[in-house]
Amino acid sequence: MSYWLVSMRAFLLSLFCLCWLPLTAALPQAERILFLGDSITYGGTYVQIIEAALVAQHPEKKYEVFNLGLSSETVSGLSEEGHANGQFPRPDLHERLDRILSQVKPQLVIACYGMNDGIYYPLSPERMEAYQKGMLKLREKVAAIGAPILHLTPAVFDPVPIHEKVLPAGLKDYPKPYAGYDEVLTAYSQWLLDQRAQGWTVLDVHGAMTAALAEARKADAQFTFSKDGIHPNAAGHAVMAGPLLKEWGLKVTTDGMPDHPQGAAIFALVQKKQNLLRDAWLSQTGHKRPGVKPGLPLEEAEKQAAELDAQTRQLAISEKPVATQQANFAGTTSDWNGYVKYDFEVDGKAVLVVTPKQAAPGKPWVWHGEFFGHKPAPDIALLGKGYHIAYMKVQDMLGSPGAVKHWNAFYQELTTKYGLSEKPSLVGLSRGGLYCYNWAEANADQVSCIYADAPVCDFKSWPGGKGKGKGDPKNWERVLKLWNFKDDAEALAAKVNPIDHLEPLAKQGVPLLHVYGDADDVVPWDENTGVVAERYKALGGSITLIAKPGVGHHPHGLDDSSPIVDFIVKHTR
Repeated sequence: MSYWLVSMRAFLLSLFCLCWLPLTAALPQAERILFLGDSITYGGTYVQIIEAALVAQHPEKKYEVFNLGLSSETVSGLSEEGHANGQFPRPDLHERLDRILSQVKPQLVIACYGMNDGIYYPLSPERMEAYQKGMLKLREKVAAIGAPILHLTPAVFDPVPIHEKVLPAGLKDYPKPYAGYDEVLTAYSQWLLDQRAQGWTVLDVHGAMTAALAEARKADAQFTFSKDGIHPNAAGHAVMAGPLLKEWGLKVTTDGMPDHPQGAAIFALVQKKQNLLRDAWLSQTGHKRPGVKPGLPLEEAEKQAAELDAQTRQLAISEKPVATQQANFAGTTSDWNGYVKYDFEVDGKAVLVVTPKQAAPGKPWVWHGEFFGHKPAPDIALLGKGYHIAYMKVQDMLGSPGAVKHWNAFYQELTTKYGLSEKPSLVGLSRGGLYCYNWAEANADQVSCIYADAPVCDFKSWPGGKGKGKGDPKNWERVLKLWNFKDDAEALAAKVNPIDHLEPLAKQGVPLLHVYGDADDVVPWDENTGVVAERYKALGGSITLIAKPGVGHHPHGLDDSSPIVDFIVKHTR
């Protein structure tokens, strides 16, 4: 059974109960709803599913949903020794809680903590007590502003996909997670559930995920919701949303979209609005977690969010199906292999978008770094699955900072104006690897996956020709000019290539697929793909390699493009 089918089976299990809504299911009375949590909440897909369902079913109600989840955070105030390689301790919610409550002024707080609170050690009375005290302190602060609080039990920790990176019981220290860490989360969940007797409102996310995981593993023993054991994928977030959807009487479809003719478009707009406001509010209220993407000034973010919200509510009251409301892209149209291609201009550069006959949920898209139309079989297959295909003509810029700037403008246009997914899949053929990787490494949280084919990953190799390759003097001169290097020596010493900045992608869990010929003498694989593979694996990243024995730089692609298509579909986020 395919990964997608197993995911859907697990997801359907979690949604089964939505067909039997309790008589007490009721919408929240509060209009300003604040979500607090760690990186899982920061990622926010389950929060986006919930708000999209609220808007789709009740566009007349003006709910405001604020996601202020923060990566690495705890409610317990604990942090393991050497967290983040000693760069910083885990942030404590209570350092910023007063600022959040006073500025956001929520009427309902929803909190999901626990994953980080046991610091990935076995269960201990001391850590359990710190978790309990942290939760009680949170409740006191929320009660002081006159708001109710709803608790979500923590997500599941899954050691199966990371079995080589976990440690057994009985050790003094745990520089890597304890293999049985989900026992800790089960204990935290049970303590929360026990507090229902004291009048607490607690919904069991952990139980829902545990049941869905067990059901899925009847068909596939290796099934997982989280490739790193911690952060759920889209199907996992859908299961997380289930208990609250049920509590509020909200319905979604089997792919996690609102149960509405415009469901996918509504979700896409809600996702953009939430991410925009999340970043702005995190910057506005302040925190001590390094590396968090800064947001726009709050006033500017709220203005943009209001426009997105208006669009969302307009869609929610529309009964016209999404399939008949294809995005009105600008420019001229033409046929491309049976699909409509739009040619227009963004940021002074020619761009094109090929549209599917019906967009898949979430409006996924594939973004080419170079050579659009070469070996089109994967694109044609993906169009048939509802993907958009996009390309920006910035030839001869070799993925330089100037090219990345143009790409940023194109990304903003497609995701904001046209509602495409915030996480495209990138395709880099040959020098297109420079474009894809350099943009992705600067925007790692906005990438689903990267498929690279004989990619340039180090300009010293091509066009520099400083290793085994033939080199290209004309394009090497372009490198010197585009990066403003004074001479060859400065270019060779610079750490500005894809091979030098893989860590952001590894941290975001972006999967890579490289197809290459092992006889390539133009872009030698061992100077490019080989270096990426070695370094990415060392960083804990996932990379799949498909070698073509005896093949040079050409031809690109595979005779059977199924592995490429399957990789992109599987990893679309």
